Amino acid sequence: MRSAYLQGLTEQVAKYAGTLRDVVILAPVYGMLMFTLMKDPRLGRQQRLLVDAAIAYLVSPDDVIPEDEVGPYGFLDDVFCCAYVAHRIGEELGWDVVEEHWTGERSALEVSNHLLARERELLGGAGDDVLEFAGLLERRPDSDAERGPLGLTPVG
Repeated sequence: MRSAYLQGLTEQVAKYAGTLRDVVILAPVYGMLMFTLMKDPRLGRQQRLLVDAAIAYLVSPDDVIPEDEVGPYGFLDDVFCCAYVAHRIGEELGWDVVEEHWTGERSALEVSNHLLARERELLGGAGDDVLEFAGLLERRPDSDAERGPLGLTPVG
């Protein structure tokens, strides 16, 4: 059963006909993924923290691209954040765990990888800011430490 939040999100993005609609309409799909992953007993503490951070970012009206100011276009950063978390969980636990909960038309692996690769197009290079704002990555300037896919170090 879909929550009232996800139903409202679905209705909001269904009406959107603007720029990057192909990404904006994924907001409820990623929302459903995060909400169902939260209940999956195979996730460990670290993976649950990732999912919690993505959900908090998704439901927060005050983020890098606020929906209250720009409408459904503001879900671009939320989708990107959720795609990052899906990718992390897929890499850590296996994509079968993510795919089990995925309701999109194409595979979660394909969609998430595609979105992460489009970071500059989607967010103008602000992907690091989104993930840092969500508490998923921390900046380490002037460090040769291992970095995440966007030049930041994963938290946890």
